[in-house]
Amino acid sequence: MKNTILSLLSIFFIFNINSQSNQTFDILTGSYYYTPSNLTVNVGDVVNWYNENGFHNVNFDINTQTGESFGNPESFSSSATSEVGALIYSHVFNTPGTYTYDCSIGSHAANGMVGTI
Repeated sequence: MKNTILSLLSIFFIFNINSQSNQTFDILTGSYYYTPSNLTVNVGDVVNWYNENGFHNVNFDINTQTGESFGNPESFSSSATSEVGALIYSHVFNTPGTYTYDCSIGSHAANGMVGTI
């Protein structure tokens, strides 16, 4: 009986640890797009933005089109890059909520370069 209970507790512990492991998601950026543009993540997950082409950044601070705060649970903004294949930004989402962001370069946001996490 003791061995059965110990085995069941071990299985539960292993399953619980595996179910809580963090994931990493990649978003590609290019000519007026983030792909995927909508993404659902869990607390502790990592999101990386990579540049496929063009000059882009990742802006979670001030809405480029309205000039007002996005009102995100956290605000941050990356520097821009034009290097193809470069990691533009990486963020660990530790604060739950809905995050809206855009590319603040030129008219990129107005042309549809926006996203939601």
